[in-house]
Amino acid sequence: MSASDSRPSPGLLARALKKVGELTSPETRSGKVFSKAEQGLTQVAARLAESPTFLRVSGGLMRRGFTLQIRRTSLMEKTLHSLRVPTATEVDSLRDQLRRMGDQVEALGSQLEHVVELLERQEQPPAASHSVSSTISPSGAEPEPVPAPRRRRSGSAR
Repeated sequence: MSASDSRPSPGLLARALKKVGELTSPETRSGKVFSKAEQGLTQVAARLAESPTFLRVSGGLMRRGFTLQIRRTSLMEKTLHSLRVPTATEVDSLRDQLRRMGDQVEALGSQLEHVVELLERQEQPPAASHSVSSTISPSGAEPEPVPAPRRRRSGSAR
């Protein structure tokens, strides 16, 4: 099946939109009926939205539906737990823990890279004029190199 088979032709879409326009146009008989029906339904919906009885009944139905969903989920999790199968809640919890652990591993990797860079800088041979000065040995023969002062480490990298 090619891509052209699954798409409607542009002419078909245009004809369909034109037909909808004719059916809902206020000048046509069907358009007048549509307008009357729309106005009537709008008035009914407005009255229902303001009706305390309707709101109380719909709220009660929603509450019962949510309560039923909570009970069904709880029962399903108890059944899965008794079968030693991980529940959706447990899987979500594990997923969150794994995500946090991945973030921590990533942070540790960044810190380790930083430590390696610092160690590599310390291991590089120092420039002759900057970090090594010479002194004359007591025997007067060869000068002894004086090591560059070591940098002190600060606290942990947290």
